[in-house]
Amino acid sequence: MKMNMFYPLYVWKDEHSAYGASFPDLPGVYTAADELTELPTMAQEAVDAMYATGGVLPPPSAVEKWKHAEQYQDGFWMMVEITAAP
Repeated sequence: MKMNMFYPLYVWKDEHSAYGASFPDLPGVYTAADELTELPTMAQEAVDAMYATGGVLPPPSAVEKWKHAEQYQDGFWMMVEITAAP
């Protein structure tokens, strides 16, 4: 059975670059997209690639846990629905 969970995704954009994004709850999972509308799909692909060998996704945290951290001050947040196998 697959589970859908909403994870906070931190998004930034440097001049002349694509949007970059990372999941604070999923260390090492990064993605990028040229358009904001592509980020949810790219984020799902990044999670699938990182956890393809059977890793278990930790539960998502609330964005409030991360939003005041120094490393997350130059971008913005999206909540992204991630589908994972149990």
